Amino acid sequence: MRRLLLTACFALASATHAAPISLGLDASLNLLAFGNMNVGSSDVEGRVAVGGNATISGYSINTKTGSSALYSGTGLTVGGNLNFTNGTIWSGVSVGGSYVPNSSGNVFGGVSNGQGFDFAGEKQRLSSLSASLDAMANTGTVTDKWGTLHFDAAGQMLAVFDIVAADAMRNMQIDNLPTGAQILINIHGASIDFGNHGYLGFNKGQVLFNLPDATSLLMNGGINASVLALNASVAQGWGQVNGQVIVKDWNSSVQVNDAPMPSIGRPNSGSQAQPLPEPASLALVGLGLVAACFARRRRL
Repeated sequence: MRRLLLTACFALASATHAAPISLGLDASLNLLAFGNMNVGSSDVEGRVAVGGNATISGYSINTKTGSSALYSGTGLTVGGNLNFTNGTIWSGVSVGGSYVPNSSGNVFGGVSNGQGFDFAGEKQRLSSLSASLDAMANTGTVTDKWGTLHFDAAGQMLAVFDIVAADAMRNMQIDNLPTGAQILINIHGASIDFGNHGYLGFNKGQVLFNLPDATSLLMNGGINASVLALNASVAQGWGQVNGQVIVKDWNSSVQVNDAPMPSIGRPNSGSQAQPLPEPASLALVGLGLVAACFARRRRL
């Protein structure tokens, strides 16, 4: 029986590694902050959801051109109070707490009362996903070549790597990334600074940074990757992220540009209430079993 169980575990691990990663979120949701948002002088190209309070000034949401909405549906959802003093939000705002209109803060689509997003449910689901991704067995090694970390993705449709917080400050390069393949990089440490350095071979929509331990996060420069850091407060920084960002608190002037992870079985819908699609649910079951099988996996 034990031999059969081990065989099943390794078979499931292989099958899971062959499958794509999905965050299970609508592709239009570029930024999800479960805590608070305090920002100025920047933008998010797609839609935004904030579980706590939001203080926003000199900011635009849900537009690339500045003349039309990028996505239909509510552009900004705030679970708590909203203080919006300058800028433009497209496709309307939903506020669970208080909001006092300001003449220099333009909302195209109006402001409605209500939440429209299951913050508690999504946080629980994404916490399980982050843990399951962290438990996946590495598929290769990370090589240091003259100060640049090289991640070799040759022949893999899902390549998995683990690094520590100090490595996030270094130049990174993904080698031999096949078309349509994905890279998962788990980064371990409570305080993570991505620095301002080079990211070679990082293609939009193909890379996910999973930060299961992070409570503080600093980003500068530019990066083509999505970031899953549920418990991290993001400090002030400049630059851009081309991907979906999921954090606790967002206090950064970093631009978040529309470059989502592939969304399994989910079209770009007008609702921000995100039930987990069935294919992704099955994938999470597999990831959970793999986590049990590899609970004591070797770290690189």
